[in-house]
Amino acid sequence: MLNVYLNEYEQWNALKKWWQKYNAIVIVMFSLILLSLSGYKYWHWHQDKVMQQASNTYEQMMLASANHQSKLIRQYANELVKKFPQSIYSDAARLSLAKLAVLNHEYKKAEKQLEWVAEHSQIKELAIVAKIRLARIWFVHKEYNKALAILKGMDFKVYLPLVDELRGDIYTSMNQFDKAVKFYRKALSEVQNYGVGNLYLEMKSNDLIALSSQNAESQVAIKK
Repeated sequence: MLNVYLNEYEQWNALKKWWQKYNAIVIVMFSLILLSLSGYKYWHWHQDKVMQQASNTYEQMMLASANHQSKLIRQYANELVKKFPQSIYSDAARLSLAKLAVLNHEYKKAEKQLEWVAEHSQIKELAIVAKIRLARIWFVHKEYNKALAILKGMDFKVYLPLVDELRGDIYTSMNQFDKAVKFYRKALSEVQNYGVGNLYLEMKSNDLIALSSQNAESQVAIKK
């Protein structure tokens, strides 16, 4: 029993000496761990709070949009862009600001917002939507090469019918009817893959085929 007691006494003395030597370091390390845990929890709490605020503002913007309240839409959208610039809500707000700008014929402002989303959005679908809307603006302003360039390489299947129909419209305006028909037919095929048809798209394609035939006949008659 005495040996056991002595061993325990020695252990206790060794522990006391170790604590006297290292207690300051242990306390500092423990404090740092507690501070790190507290900071981590605060950061997550803060992030959750920020996202909740962004979500609430976005809901208000959508409500204003449903009620066609342009002033409120712009107010909430600008708030999202300024206060939550790295969030998905900011991207959606920029799309709303671009839409308002187009309605007011402020096309440069619309382009600025759409270009930002197209280049910086981390959500691929939003970037594609921004590119399609940019292409439509450039198409209307007869900047055909720019419109075709931004549509190039899009491979997101859901949007391909829209993209290829827009390509067809652009080539029609450029009087390149063969290319236009090609993209109209392509868009029609893509739409049918989803089990739906598009009568208007078929009409555009058929009208162009007829127009191309008439032009070809006219060219032959001229040569004769």
